[in-house]
Order: sequence, then C-alpha cells, then structure tokens
Amino acid sequence: MVVVGIVMMVLFAIIFIGSLVYLILRTRKIAISKTIEIFNFKKEFIFAGILDIIASISFALFFVGVSLYCNWAMLATEWLALIFGGFFTIFFLLILYFIFRIHYYQKLLSNTKLDKWMYRIMLSTIPLIVLFIWLFSEGMALHVNYPLPNGIRFDPFGLTSAANGHPNIAWYALCILSGAIYVYFICDHFMYKKYGKHGLVESTFFIAFPAGIIGARIAYVIGQWNVEFAGKEWWKPFAIWEGGLTILGGAIVGIIVGCLWFKFRHKDIPLGEAINIIVPTILIAQAVGRWGNFFNCEVHGFLVDEKAFSWLPTFIQQQMKYSSEGGWAPDGQMYVPLFLIEAIVNIAGYYLLSFGFGRGLKKYVKPFDLAFGYVAWYGLTRTFMEPLRDPAFNMGDDGGWSWYWSIIFIGVGLLAIIVNHIIFHFINEKKKKNLVIDENNQKKYILNSYIGLGITTLISFAMFGIGLGLYLGYDMPEVVELIALVPHNIGLIMLIVGCFLIPSIVLPIVCLIKGYSFNKNKQNIAS
Repeated sequence: MVVVGIVMMVLFAIIFIGSLVYLILRTRKIAISKTIEIFNFKKEFIFAGILDIIASISFALFFVGVSLYCNWAMLATEWLALIFGGFFTIFFLLILYFIFRIHYYQKLLSNTKLDKWMYRIMLSTIPLIVLFIWLFSEGMALHVNYPLPNGIRFDPFGLTSAANGHPNIAWYALCILSGAIYVYFICDHFMYKKYGKHGLVESTFFIAFPAGIIGARIAYVIGQWNVEFAGKEWWKPFAIWEGGLTILGGAIVGIIVGCLWFKFRHKDIPLGEAINIIVPTILIAQAVGRWGNFFNCEVHGFLVDEKAFSWLPTFIQQQMKYSSEGGWAPDGQMYVPLFLIEAIVNIAGYYLLSFGFGRGLKKYVKPFDLAFGYVAWYGLTRTFMEPLRDPAFNMGDDGGWSWYWSIIFIGVGLLAIIVNHIIFHFINEKKKKNLVIDENNQKKYILNSYIGLGITTLISFAMFGIGLGLYLGYDMPEVVELIALVPHNIGLIMLIVGCFLIPSIVLPIVCLIKGYSFNKNKQNIAS
C-alpha cells in the first residue's frame, strides 16, 4: 500500500498542478480579452468547469495516496470526509477564482444578466469553501501526530514538530509571508478598481513588508531586553531566526515607511485615499499570520475544559492541547485558541473599517481616517486579548509591555481621527468662506453643532471621570492582576482613552462659532 500511495501522490500531484496552472492561464486570457462574445464565453465557462473538476479530483486522490502511504486505518465516514471535503474545497475555490477574475476584469460582460448571476454564485462559494475545508480536515484529524509540524528541516530533510527543535523554514514565517502576499493582491485589486491600473502598490509592498519585519523585531527586542537580551551575546538581537516579533511595532514601522515610499513613488495619487485602501488590509495579513502561533503552539490562553471549544474542528482542538511552554494539557482540557479569536476579530475589523465605515459612512470619512481607525481597532483588540494570554507569553519585565502600548494605540488612533477631521474642517471652510445660507439652514447647523458638542463632551468626560474613579478606587492585591481585566485596569483604559477623546470637543465648538458667524458673513457679502 505504501508503493501505491507514493504512485498516487506523484501522479495526481502532477495532474493537479498541470490543470491548475492551465486553468489560471486560461482564466487570465479570458479576463483580458477585448473581443470575446457571450456565446463563446459560455463555452469557456464549460471548459473551465471541466478543468476545475479534473483539478478537484486530483487533489482528493492525492490525499487518498497520502493516507495509503501513511497506512492510516480510516473509518468509512473519514474516507467520505477526506474525499468529498477535498474535492469540493478545490472545486468551489477555483469557481471563486474564475468568477472573481471574470466579474472584475472582463469589462465586456459588465452589468449583463450572466455577470450578475456569476456574482451571486461567487458570493455563495465563500461559506461553502469554509464548510468543506472543515469537512476535509475531519477526515485526517485523528490520524496525524500532534503537535503538528511547525516547519521544514533540511538536515535531514523532512518536517519538524514544535516539540523537537527549530525548523529551517518555519510555518510561522510562511504564514506571515502568505498573509502579506494575499493582502498585496487585495490592495492591487482595489487600487485597480479606483485608478484603473495594476501594480500601483508593488514597489510599496517590497519596501513596507521588510520594514515591518524589522520594526517588529526592534519592538520585540526593546520590550524583552531585560528578559532575553541583556548580558547575552551581541548578535542575539539580530537572531530573528530564533523567533521574536511583535506586530505592534511591525505595523507602525511598516505603515510609516510604506506611506513615505508611496508618496515618493506616486505623487499623482492622493496619499490619504490610497492608505485608506491599503492600511486596513493589514488586519487580514495579521489574521493569516496568527496561524503561525497555532503551528508553534504559542501565544495561547489559559487552560479550559475542552468541551467549551468542542464546536471547533478536531485538528484545532487536538493541537491546542499542547503548549510550547507548558507541555501537554491535562486530560479533558485544552488551551484557549487566542490565535483564532484574534484572527476572527481582525477580519471583522477589516470589514468594519473598509466596508462599514469606508463605504457605509463614505460621506463622513476623510482621507487617512481608515488608517487611523486601524491603529485604534488593533489597539482595542490587543488591549482585551493581552489579559487572556497565558502569562508565559507576555512581554516586558512585568509582563505588561504590549498591553500598555495597546492602550496607547487606541488613544493615538482616536486622537489622530479627531485631529484629522479638525484639519479637513478648516481646509473645507477656507474653500467655502463665502458661503451664504438661509436662516432655516443656519438654525439646523447650530442645532447639530450643539448636539455634537453635547455628545462629544459627555463621552470624553464620562470616560475620563469613570476611568479615574475606577483607577483610584480599586487596589490590586496581587501582581498577577497586573494586566488582568479588573476594575483598576479597566479604569486605566478608560482614563487614557478619555484623555485622548477630550480634544474631540474642539470641532463642534468651531462649528458652533461658524454657525453664529454666518449672518455676519452674509451682511459683509451683501454690503
């Protein structure tokens, strides 16, 4: 059976790769064609479907070969999950790719009935892909060894696990790189939709990504200096292959360097509009990158009853029973999968910023707003995720380094949005300084200014006052509560955020002054 497994793996891997590459090239040709007819396109769609089926069958049979090679004693239900899950995962994934390319890049089919139906099919494939990936994983979940391999070694060649040494190529690095590449294509797509040209973010990607890695390493070394690097060999801070990155530092350095380079490279494109597209997508990259923590069995939460997460795929439950610091969990328990929770929160944050605010509140969103929103959102995410971590993975002398900076991220992000709106308000007022409005509109403007002043004052001073009360009125009896979600620390969060929000009252005050000055402007213009 081992020989049969090897033959199947080699044969169907070749067929899968060949059909996949041919389908991708064929799809690209259709997408850029300027002469294609609807009737011919239907034929191309059928041909693409045949290639899709071939690729899907080959993928499923490849893993049948894997199971034979590994000599897994599988139940009938596991065989069905493996074969059907593998087949339909690739089948719907390639349908998603094919329709996406045609829908967005084949302009001859825009707004046709066929195009609208393809768009509906494309959206429906997304939940199906998630469902069948889950089913596919269930077929193998109980037959692989845990902890799962966390990389590839070359001496001797093979996989290496989290339990027995450092890999030459870590899945963690591949997860980070995969997330970055995926985000590049997302940015390229939306920049193409807005400016009609591909490759606008290509050079920025090659500058910002390594800058982000360097920034992540620098921030980690600073935060862990006394814990890991003080008194050690001079080259230890540069030993990035030994692990040690923090996303907080990487995000800021990557954003700053990327913005500077994009401005230098594309002086004809408004920087604020571009980074409103690009920066929120970093949340997607971080969501993918967090799977590196999953393979490394690190940055997880406390021990809990495994029944609390029985709804998760089996392979996640099994992997989360092992910790790189604490070893195997006791029977019936597992570590909280914080990597998955943060990944989901990051994806939700991306859609909230880019679609909820970016499109839903487009009228009120200014250039740079979504970039600052990213800073606030990720700070908020980490502020409430850090206390849930196993203390073994906290940073800094007292374990609170990342937590403190997360709170600052919230405040800085919110303050930046406020200042950004104040600046754009004055810019717009200069353009409209000769504006004359009637009495009714003036009253509405003043009323709205009063409402805005009341809301911003109430929220900012309430956060400050309540936060100060909680902070001063609760003593922490134990050091272990340093970054726990206790009243003292919740008060600290509210106090800092409130301080950064207080400047928000400036804008409605300015609007109120402008509202009362409309009559004076009107009289001056009339005279």
